Amino acid sequence: MLMTSIKWQRDINGQLSDLLYDAQQNITAAYSLAGLSFLYGIFHSLGPGHGKMIVTTYLATNPAKIKASLIMTVVSAFVQAIVAITLVSILLVFFKSSMRQVNDAADQFISYSFMAMLLLGVIVIYRSLKQAWQLKTVHHHDHGNDCGCGHKHFANADEINNATSLKEYIVIVFSIGIRPCTGAILVLLFANMVGLYWLGVISAILMAVGTALTTSGIALLTLSGKKIVSRYLATNQRQRTMTSIIVKLIGGILLVLLGLLLLNGHSYGMSPVL
Repeated sequence: MLMTSIKWQRDINGQLSDLLYDAQQNITAAYSLAGLSFLYGIFHSLGPGHGKMIVTTYLATNPAKIKASLIMTVVSAFVQAIVAITLVSILLVFFKSSMRQVNDAADQFISYSFMAMLLLGVIVIYRSLKQAWQLKTVHHHDHGNDCGCGHKHFANADEINNATSLKEYIVIVFSIGIRPCTGAILVLLFANMVGLYWLGVISAILMAVGTALTTSGIALLTLSGKKIVSRYLATNQRQRTMTSIIVKLIGGILLVLLGLLLLNGHSYGMSPVL
């Protein structure tokens, strides 16, 4: 399915270029361009990508609400489009940079996104270890949970879940969004060549809409799967809390390893993820 998605993306890229060229003579071609741009965003999101790695890894191993997760995926998709539009507009339109210079700048932004992914993993690991330490050290006295002393002896799973903060969501959006959409950059470059840059901007935004739709679906599937698995985990409150911490720690380690792998591969021009 992934290889089919990549093939479709290549085919759509060629059709987008043809439609932009046709739009010079017949503006009605812009409607076809709009629909195709939306489809490109959907198929692009079905292919391999570090953004989906971040979303699925984080949501599968960290507590997250559906509404917050959907907002995060939608904002990330539109930030990608905004970064692509801003980058190309500044370098190509205002500074008259060459296509190679635009590509080099986009390449640098990709490195930043992998660094942010690495940072997110470090943050998750730190918070997990901190929570584990708090769970171990809090109320290390001998009486039981039903002693009637009027206070709790350890944090419950819901309190641990509150560790998911706005700060982590911001890092996620940055790590995904700072990487400009490849398709958006290509269509913006060609749109500038044919003198229809404004149409390229619209196309890039519609790609973001398609991307947001698909990544939101992936987020919902991830959360649903996690909910099903959680039903079979330990029911004891302390065990649930410790399990939550361990799963978060594993997720953080995975993000760090993936970040290092992608960053190292990218430095050699052989990043395995588009």
